[in-house]
Amino acid sequence: MIRDWLTIRTVRFAWGPPGQRRSMPARGVLFAAAALACLAPVAPASGGAAPASATTTPTAAAKATATAPTGSSASHDAKAPPAPDPADPKTPETEGARKAVWPRSVQEMEKIAKADPIEFLRMSLKWTDENVTEYSGQFQKIENIDGTLRKPETMQIKFRADTFSVYLKWIQEPSKGQEAIYVEGTNDGKAWVHPSGLLGVLFRKVSIDPLSKTALKHSRRPVTMAGMANMLRIIIPQCEAAQASGDLKLTYEGLRDEGGRQAYVFKRVLPKKGDYPCNVCLIYIDQQYLVCVRTDAFDWSGELISHYSYFDLLINPGLTDTDFDPANGDYGFRLW
Repeated sequence: MIRDWLTIRTVRFAWGPPGQRRSMPARGVLFAAAALACLAPVAPASGGAAPASATTTPTAAAKATATAPTGSSASHDAKAPPAPDPADPKTPETEGARKAVWPRSVQEMEKIAKADPIEFLRMSLKWTDENVTEYSGQFQKIENIDGTLRKPETMQIKFRADTFSVYLKWIQEPSKGQEAIYVEGTNDGKAWVHPSGLLGVLFRKVSIDPLSKTALKHSRRPVTMAGMANMLRIIIPQCEAAQASGDLKLTYEGLRDEGGRQAYVFKRVLPKKGDYPCNVCLIYIDQQYLVCVRTDAFDWSGELISHYSYFDLLINPGLTDTDFDPANGDYGFRLW
């Protein structure tokens, strides 16, 4: 619970059996603060995301970003990183998943996508909010933070909309083994983090404010904005504001294969003016579940700003409170 490690004299952290807490003397504060500062992001950014299989390598994903062109005219031709090698496409396995399948035909949806792209995105968000209550799978992100394109990060994810809950486990370097849990209304609004490597041995469970500089130093947006629906909650208002100003160019690009599944793809182009966040944004909506599974944003030089994707998804799999509990024996927040 570090608010300002330069002035605080005692840090308290979880250690030992559940329910017991011990304090760290002041001489340990600098080490703890340094440990927290080295933590990888605890927040998947929401504004885009991209499905990736566990076999995707950071090197391959990083090289993929080089396909984005540069130059003033590049924005209309910007290419996103290619989709990772797909695992076997997921099919509905529960009654909840079957109910979440979008009932209207591809032909009808493509007609809407061409005629009114914003309305299509609104339909996607509404359907997701009403029918996709939870999911598990993998999440991948590549972000440009403070002018530096970070290495790709691939995580296992469990997400529940009610109560808003997120579990993440990094499954590739540079932060392989790190875990994070955020459950709205618990832990004084903080996320629990189990660091990777040696830090994870010394600090099994650290509480971090997801809105703090420590957390946002490693991620463009906090974990409180994680999830496929929240990507559209960011994108749709931006589209509406640009449309009202006469600045919006939003087009339907057709159906594409995305991680072994079909997705409706949209391209948004905005001018370099005002507070517009990027030049080009590519938006992928899963054809079967109508959820936003990927977004890619590029600046006005054609450089990648962010790439987010969800893949290998299981929709409404029947998650429980245990899936978002640091005491879960399958997680690494405890010594035993």
